[in-house]
Parts: sequence; structure tokens; C-alpha cells
Amino acid sequence: DKIDPQKIDREHRIAPEVVRGLGELGAFGMIIPEEYGGYGFSSSAYCRVTEEIGRTDASLGILIGGHQSIGLKGLILFGTPEQKKKWLPRLATGEMIAAFALTEPEAGSDAASIRTTAEYDAATDTFLLNGSKHWISNGGFAEFFTVFAKDVRLGGETKDEHRRITAFVVTKDLGGVEPGPEEKKLGLKGSSTVPIELKNVRVPASYVLGERGHGFKV
Repeated sequence: DKIDPQKIDREHRIAPEVVRGLGELGAFGMIIPEEYGGYGFSSSAYCRVTEEIGRTDASLGILIGGHQSIGLKGLILFGTPEQKKKWLPRLATGEMIAAFALTEPEAGSDAASIRTTAEYDAATDTFLLNGSKHWISNGGFAEFFTVFAKDVRLGGETKDEHRRITAFVVTKDLGGVEPGPEEKKLGLKGSSTVPIELKNVRVPASYVLGERGHGFKV
């Protein structure tokens, strides 16, 4: 179906049928390797397609970019083969939409200032995440989040705050991931930008991206 940018701007949303259509076209899997159901595009090819998407509607560019450029990029770069096999095929089709959750009310470009905490529980081999994230693109409907938190169990081992940051995959089905109201933006009104509350989210240790304490690199 023809995409109506005026309707997207007027309704402040991208209709589900548009998202499904983009998924059927393969737009959500451009940078995902072919072995996981994507197309394995080069950076230049990905940028060329994103330019065309942006010409149709800029909010669609945010949806696609928030999903691939940052939302799932950590999984591609740092994920284990098991993690990639678990999530990338559904991310490639758009069955799962990804988001990147770093920014907080007190921390943006200064990532070491984040206050979201992750407390490891050896008895269950899980982490308990608590905190707030702000301005999360795709956050209103994403099912897959790349989340950064301070690993409190590493506090006694290092004074370098960057070395306490751990990256996690957090999926909506874990529970406790609560999107807030959509931001009222000037332009890009169809894209989703929300705060996210993490309330006692119990994340399996197998969902850590990279190594504990190496989230700043991610």
C-alpha cells in the first residue's frame, strides 16, 4: 500500500500495516547477516536504502535506523552465536523491533553517569535491573532493548565508573519494562520516542552482551 506521510504526521504514529509492509520488504534486516535471515548489506548500501526511506517519510527513517543502526547493532558486533540465533531472525523480519536504551535524565553522552543498576544474583544466575531511560526511539512498541546498567557487584573491584557498565539484551517478555508517554516532538511525529522504566526486571546472565563491565565498549 502507498505510504501517506501526511497521515503519519497527522496521527503521530506509523500504522501497524506499514510496519508489516516494511518487514515484508526486508527493511528491518538490511544489516543482519544472511545466515540469520537478513541481507548482509554493506554500510553504503544500507545508507542508500535509508536515504530513499527518508525521502518517503523521515519518521520511517527513525524507525528503521533506531532498529538497526543502534537497537540491534550491539548484538551483531558483540553477541554470541547462540544469542544471534535466538533473536536475529525475528529482528530481521520485523517481528521484533529493537531499541537502544542508554540515555537517562542525568546521563547522555557521559555514559559513565548512568544510574540504572544491575545486581547479580548467583543463586538464580540472573541480574535484577532497575532504573529509568529517556528519549528511547522505538521504545513505545519495541520488544528488544539493548540496555546499559551499572553492575553493582563490580563496585568494589574498580574505581573507574566506565568499567562498571554492563550491556544487556532486555526483551519485553521478561516483564517490568514499562514505556512512558510519547514525547511531543517538533517534526518526526510518527516515530516513537518515550521514557522507559525498568522495574525489577530479572534478566538471565546469558543475556549479557559482551563481558560484564565492558558495556562502555558496546
